[in-house]
Amino acid sequence: MKKLLLIVLLLPFFVNANELVFKLLEVNGAKAFFAQSKGQMAKVMYMTDPSLKPYSGLVEKWEADYFSWEKVKLSIAPIYASKFTNSELEEIVNFYTTGKPDSFLVTNTGKKFQSLLPEINQEFTMNGHKYMSHVSPFLYEAVSNSTKSLKQDK
Repeated sequence: MKKLLLIVLLLPFFVNANELVFKLLEVNGAKAFFAQSKGQMAKVMYMTDPSLKPYSGLVEKWEADYFSWEKVKLSIAPIYASKFTNSELEEIVNFYTTGKPDSFLVTNTGKKFQSLLPEINQEFTMNGHKYMSHVSPFLYEAVSNSTKSLKQDK
């Protein structure tokens, strides 16, 4: 009961932090960059495993299902949310929306942001690898099921 009460009390802070992070991911160009990379995961999969090429429809569906912006942003939002307060996130969003003024970089938040960028980028990479290892089995399962279905139809 105490855990449930704690979750209910903390949920508004978590939701607010995530909304700020989602806004940050939009204004810093992450969302636009992600949109431009649509189809890249399928290409990566074909390069790492050419045997997937005959299953391009399944690969594309898998990519659409597991690499939608909605899912990806949920997986990376905690990285920013764990490092910055809501106030700091608001300052960082403002930095991007006001043309990236140099004056931000000398503030405490600006210095913190700059110092944490390498760590944040490293966590993005690690998160990407972890996410990929979590979702790639679903692709191979779909291919396996498709192959079984073809054999049964014969």
